[in-house]
Amino acid sequence: MPTLPGAILVRIPFMRLSLSLFASVVALAGCGDDVPLNNTPRDAGAVVVDAGAPTDVPVAVVDSGPPVLDSGCPTPQRIAVSDTPAGFLPPSTVRFIRAIDGDTAIFSFAIQGETTVRFEWINTEESHAPVRSENTAFGIATAATVARYLAAGREFVVVRHASPRMPTMPDLDTFGRTLGLVFVDGELLQQRIVREGLSPYYTDFGCAPEPLHSALLLSEAEARANRRGLWAPGHPTNYAEVLSRWITGGTRACRPNPFRNQPYCP
Repeated sequence: MPTLPGAILVRIPFMRLSLSLFASVVALAGCGDDVPLNNTPRDAGAVVVDAGAPTDVPVAVVDSGPPVLDSGCPTPQRIAVSDTPAGFLPPSTVRFIRAIDGDTAIFSFAIQGETTVRFEWINTEESHAPVRSENTAFGIATAATVARYLAAGREFVVVRHASPRMPTMPDLDTFGRTLGLVFVDGELLQQRIVREGLSPYYTDFGCAPEPLHSALLLSEAEARANRRGLWAPGHPTNYAEVLSRWITGGTRACRPNPFRNQPYCP
C-alpha cells in the first residue's frame, strides 16, 4: 500500500494490542452492553471481514491535517451544537467515562448517570465483537484512535436523538444504547471520524437530517479523495460490498454510492 502524505503505515497482527500504536492510548474496557432489549433493528450491518481473512494487514493511521487532494465538492460545514436539527433532545454537558469501541462510549449525565452512547451515522469496524473472528486490525486501531480523541477532550456535549414514539425520551438502539451526537471541545466527533476515513457515512437506517447529512457526506468525499483510512488502496475490507448493503432501496437510498460512480456533489 502506498504511504499517504502525513500518514504512518504500520502492520498490526490480529488482536495483538502490545504494539507501539497503542502504547500511549487509553486502554479500552470490555463491552458488556450488547444485550438486545427489543427487536428494533438499530445496530445491524456492522462491518466485519470473513473469518479466513489475513490476520496481518496494513493499517494507515492518518493525521487530521488539511486535504491534499480536492474532492471536487464544497468544503464540509463544521457542525456545532447550535446546528443540531429538530428531532433531538436539548444538549447535555456530560463527563466522559470510557470508550468501548470506535463508535460507542460511556458518558455520565447529570440526572441519568452513566449512559452508553452509540454515535449515530457512523459504523466502525469491529474491535470488541463477541465473535473474535469478526474483529479487524483496522477496527482495533480505530477504537484506539477514538479513545485517544476522547481522553484528550476537555468538554463533552451529547445531543440525544429523541424517540419517534416518545419525543421527550432518548431513542435507543437494539442493545439499549442511547443514540446521539457527540461533541468533543465543540467538534462533532462523528464528522471527524468520517473525515479521517475511520468510518463511512453510515445510512443503513436512513440519512441524517440537514445540515448533518451534507456535512457527513462531504466529509466522506474528502476522506475518499485523499485515500484516508479505509479509503486507502488495498484496504482489506471490501467497502464496495459494505456500501451495497448500507445503501439499498427506500429511505436508505438517500445518499450516493461512490462505488457505482454516483457523484458526491453535482
